[in-house]
Amino acid sequence: MTNKPNHNTNQPKAPASKAEPMPRSFGCVRILVADDEHLPATGLAGSAADLGHSIVGIAPDGERAVAMAREFRPDLALLDIRMPRLSGIDAAMVLFGEMKIPSIIISAYSDEENVKRIHANGEAAGVFGYLLKPVSREQLAVAIGIALQRAAVDGQHIARVQQLEANLLQRRTVEQAKWILVQKRKITEPEAHDLLQKLARNQRKQLADVAQIVVTTGDLPA
Repeated sequence: MTNKPNHNTNQPKAPASKAEPMPRSFGCVRILVADDEHLPATGLAGSAADLGHSIVGIAPDGERAVAMAREFRPDLALLDIRMPRLSGIDAAMVLFGEMKIPSIIISAYSDEENVKRIHANGEAAGVFGYLLKPVSREQLAVAIGIALQRAAVDGQHIARVQQLEANLLQRRTVEQAKWILVQKRKITEPEAHDLLQKLARNQRKQLADVAQIVVTTGDLPA
């Protein structure tokens, strides 16, 4: 008798990943436009509005763009590169560094110097797209989608790094606190760890918070 291959389709499936999926569509977002030339600025704002986005305002220069961003907190900025008071590149750095607002540079110039400056600043530049004027509605739609996707991915990476750094700092604090108790109370490291955990339970605090008290005062609180 020949054994037939098992074609059972009811095999258990691998568990789905619990990681939050990246959004593929961001829908309507709030956009700030900055350009010192009125007609290009209103045209760009009109194209973005036609795509279904909400325009929070049009700034005539880089400084005003930053001020409006602080007031209205847009999701994205479309910035001309050559503006009075503050260039688009400088404004983009402020928007991203201070408020995590990504920008798309929209310019009539593809100056190598400006591109190198954006590359040199890396993520801190806050620039997630670069379009040359004139910009069609289709080009703008694609650029907005890509910029928002890139910014979301980078935001997740930043959050992970910050969490890892926080966890490492907490572990260092706990280790430092245990060493203080070992020396102060002449006990073993496991005993010091047990003391920290017991106090954390009794006071309903995080272990790292109790450890910080030990590091600051030199011993467990009475």
